[in-house]
Amino acid sequence: MPQALSQKDLASLLGLLSDENRPIDAATALFHRTFAKSDHFRLATALCMLVEERAISLPHRFFALYILFDLFKSEAPATNPFLPVFLDEMNKELEPCIRHFLLHLLCYPPKELAKSSPRELINSYDTKATPPMPDI
Repeated sequence: MPQALSQKDLASLLGLLSDENRPIDAATALFHRTFAKSDHFRLATALCMLVEERAISLPHRFFALYILFDLFKSEAPATNPFLPVFLDEMNKELEPCIRHFLLHLLCYPPKELAKSSPRELINSYDTKATPPMPDI
């Protein structure tokens, strides 16, 4: 069982998520620079709880979900231990822009998506451009 986060780690993690105008890939790179690889799973578990409990704002959830995706992007999607979190989120009442973001993470691997900030993704969301919902 992962050890609980220290106050310092939690403050650093929340600080990393705080700038909703920062590109998502920049926040992800900062996550990798700030925290040791040995701490990634523990931090990812904390991110999951923050997302699932809606303890962080909508822009912060973009960062958290992308970090969870990024930690295992080089592996087969089915081996990502946080895949159930993505699937559970898809079954919740979500803001359309975050549903669109999750669909891209799960089904249409992002290339340019991470170059945008959460604020840009929210502001530029177009309901007509939403990809079809796959049978997940």
